[in-house]
Amino acid sequence: AFVLQVDSSGTINLVEACRKAGVNRFILISSILVNGAAMGQIFNPAYIILNIFGLTLIAKLRAERYIRRSGINYTIVRPGGLRNDPPSGNIVMEPEDTLYEGSISRDQVAEVAVEAILCPEASYKVVEIVAHTEAPKRAIADLFSLVKQR
Repeated sequence: AFVLQVDSSGTINLVEACRKAGVNRFILISSILVNGAAMGQIFNPAYIILNIFGLTLIAKLRAERYIRRSGINYTIVRPGGLRNDPPSGNIVMEPEDTLYEGSISRDQVAEVAVEAILCPEASYKVVEIVAHTEAPKRAIADLFSLVKQR
């Protein structure tokens, strides 16, 4: 129940607080595989583990859907597995529901979130991010502009 309160109700309350305060920009850090059931990934071990302890991904998906219907200018960032170590590899950014695996440094996730605030190409988008050593280094704004919202 705690996860549902934080990842679902907590986010919904934040969206409503933003609306009341006239704040029209919302960046949400969610998770890859959040829509795993629709992606045919219910047997993916990562999907199973993330949902077994309190339906984490289901709660995050509920919050995402609320934000998308809210009218607030949103960017939803879905990182792969979070690593505490410094970045190794460059950021790969894909449209929603395309990445099934991968990990990324928390530093890089923060960088993407901060960049999204000022980047017009990040508006009303859901992106998934991981890091790969063989990926080319690109500006985050360029990565956002390459992702087309579905």
